[in-house]
Amino acid sequence: MKKAALFFIFCLALLQNSAHAQNIGGIGAQLFLDTAGGHSMPQIQSLVPGTAAYQSLNATDYIIKVNDVSCLDKTMVEVVGMIRGEVGTKVHVTVADTKDGKNPRDYDLVRGAISSITTKSIDPVAAFTEQCEQEVRDMKKRGVTVVKTFPSDCGNYFFNFDAEAQTYTIRVMVLEGTGDDATKPFNIMARVFDNANEKDVTEISRYRTENTGSYTRGLLDGTATFKKAGVGLVNVQLHDDGKKCKTMYVVICK
Repeated sequence: MKKAALFFIFCLALLQNSAHAQNIGGIGAQLFLDTAGGHSMPQIQSLVPGTAAYQSLNATDYIIKVNDVSCLDKTMVEVVGMIRGEVGTKVHVTVADTKDGKNPRDYDLVRGAISSITTKSIDPVAAFTEQCEQEVRDMKKRGVTVVKTFPSDCGNYFFNFDAEAQTYTIRVMVLEGTGDDATKPFNIMARVFDNANEKDVTEISRYRTENTGSYTRGLLDGTATFKKAGVGLVNVQLHDDGKKCKTMYVVICK
């Protein structure tokens, strides 16, 4: 599945935030790291109207090269550093439809002034939720049957869904904090139970992933096979002592 990862993770670095120097500019793209398949690549999450990126690129494009240097497994700080530069200068970016480089396109984009006002207008939680909802729409277009979605705050939560006797994929997407909080690792664990018979609750699967602090968006994928129809119970546990988790999004599909 697309953006299978961590992931976690999910997720947020801005190219349109306050610069340390007045003449440093960006292209106007908001990114997150897609860590599917064990390697990361920056993907566009949203574009700022009126900027170079907005005129040429598409939301959901992957930036696979900057000035002919691969972005594979680069940190968000490294990618942002590669893209930014003096206002009015050009940066050469290569984008593609997938993180593996399908349908590559090259653009020379002029860096514009970075506006802190524009940055403040972007709500990271709202942007993350929209990204998750777009992912669900893309899954449906690919023929995936989405049983239920659960936008939620972070914590130790239980999610119920009507389960049939078959295998389901459970996807948990998490948006962590920014700044100092983003450097602290945290774990995501999900347990899936067959709750059709309350007197005989059976754990179906258990899986865990750890965010090392290198990512801004967490992703966790797992499967659960039910031997009989009933109620599926997904227990998501976030070991988040740093209190940096902002929001999460759970998807049940088959």
